[in-house]
Amino acid sequence: MKSRVREHGKTSLRRASTGISGFDELTGGGLPAGRVTVVLGDVGSGKTIFGMQALIAGARDFGEPGILVAFEERGQQVFENLHGFEWKIGAADQKKIGVVDAQLSQAVVHGGDFDIIGLLSMLSAKTKEMQAKRLLLDGLDVFLANLPDPLHARREVFRLREWLQENGATALITAKTGPDELRPVREYEFLQYMADCVVTLQHRVVGGTALRFLRVAKYRGADHSANEVPFSIGRRGIEVAPVHTTELRHAVSSERVSTGIERLDVMLAGGYYRGSSTLISGVPGTAKTTLATAFASAASNRKERTLLISFDESPEQIVRNVASVGIILAPHVKSGILKVCSLRSRAAGPEAHAARIRALLREHSAKNLVIDPISALAQAPADNLAEEAAIQILDLAKSQGITSVSTSLLGNRAAFSEETPIGISTVADTWMHLTYVNQGGERNRALTIIKSRGTGHSNQVRELILAASGVTLADVYSVDGEVLMGTLRWQREDEGRRADERAARDAGLREREAELALVETEARAQVIAGERAIREATLERIRVARQEEISQATANATELRRRRGADGSRRNSAKKVPRRSS
Repeated sequence: MKSRVREHGKTSLRRASTGISGFDELTGGGLPAGRVTVVLGDVGSGKTIFGMQALIAGARDFGEPGILVAFEERGQQVFENLHGFEWKIGAADQKKIGVVDAQLSQAVVHGGDFDIIGLLSMLSAKTKEMQAKRLLLDGLDVFLANLPDPLHARREVFRLREWLQENGATALITAKTGPDELRPVREYEFLQYMADCVVTLQHRVVGGTALRFLRVAKYRGADHSANEVPFSIGRRGIEVAPVHTTELRHAVSSERVSTGIERLDVMLAGGYYRGSSTLISGVPGTAKTTLATAFASAASNRKERTLLISFDESPEQIVRNVASVGIILAPHVKSGILKVCSLRSRAAGPEAHAARIRALLREHSAKNLVIDPISALAQAPADNLAEEAAIQILDLAKSQGITSVSTSLLGNRAAFSEETPIGISTVADTWMHLTYVNQGGERNRALTIIKSRGTGHSNQVRELILAASGVTLADVYSVDGEVLMGTLRWQREDEGRRADERAARDAGLREREAELALVETEARAQVIAGERAIREATLERIRVARQEEISQATANATELRRRRGADGSRRNSAKKVPRRSS
């Protein structure tokens, strides 16, 4: 891999990548290739680490062998000091990096008659032998400080500069600054004038916390930002705070992921958007951690690698505490799906914490991130950097499609305020606020969704209920226009239930009475119907009997006439005999 090239008008300025996260982005590609860079800093600011990272990156990643010229300590010691970093020097790397120990003996110093010519002759031979493309002159100020006068020192520096220009290697020169200054001690401050690029490193202690800052004070032939930016030194060496671009672009997803609380999912029309950022704010004890860990548990249940960062609370304590409300994290921690890491908020500055979180995200390959609370970044003395560090973390998560949930702790005076201490509510996609509602001599937790971009979310203030069986949100319960929560709500609901039960019992009694009356009426109707049937049958029998009597009487009369028919017939016959004539 070769050094990067960046166009500037009609000319091009080659860049030599340093391999330092954030610095190459800040400078548009790295150091000016084939030119001289001076790295200035006070004690412990990271000058040697900066130079060695650039030297090793060139040899290991860009095919550019290098030479370390050690003026202050022996080269072997420099390499030994790097063993704590991830980019340890292996045998193969050492073949690509030469070492020249340039410490002056006391005899030479006291003699006072010495110059840099012999060193340059040695460097010429070693550079030719190794085909070196990069040089690190570490602690040149130590050599210059032993020269008898400033004029002599300046002459040697210009001699060195001429040699470097002829050699064409990318050179880094480190030198210490004076007390409370951002330049070399006065006797050789001309170093920064002869250099093509000047990088200043600061190491300040504020309120007992070490803070480091970097600034590109000079960069010939290239546009660059001269602003001071924070940086940290960790296992990956120096990491400079990421540079924000003027154009903001992130890939977005329409996929929803569960919050871990079913009724909250409903309030958010399906949960959080994948890759979005969520902020949960509230005063102590309002269950911010509970909501955040509920999301971590739900993500772990989906077999998604999740990183949970806790400030000032141990992982074991978090796992134990949330288990009391039905959130079980221990199996996920054991399986490795969930990584819980605890950091001390005051142990480092905001940028160091941000760098540590970035490293943990890389190591765990996390798809989800929980920070509890992100406002702990403001606990460090440099709270003016807290907002920037928080935005860096959320921006990184969003750029990588990582769904993040962060909590923000509000002070007790802010119990009813919705202002977050580090002002990240504007960049969060979803913002939920937790507070207390004092009613009936008790305090109850209430949740409000202040905003949720792209979601038709609920605008209700819902009571958050924590129980051994789990976490849920109660439906809104209001009486005479007032929303009731907690025991007062339970009392009113209980009174309502009892009234409903009484009304139900009364209605049941009335219904039973009506049913009995109906049964009684039906029974009476059956009796009456029976009596009617009897009377109708009696009447029918009477009618039949009468009819029979009439029929019998008629028959009898007929029979009687029949029986008397003889007399009747004779009389009739007699009447018919003609009378005799006289």
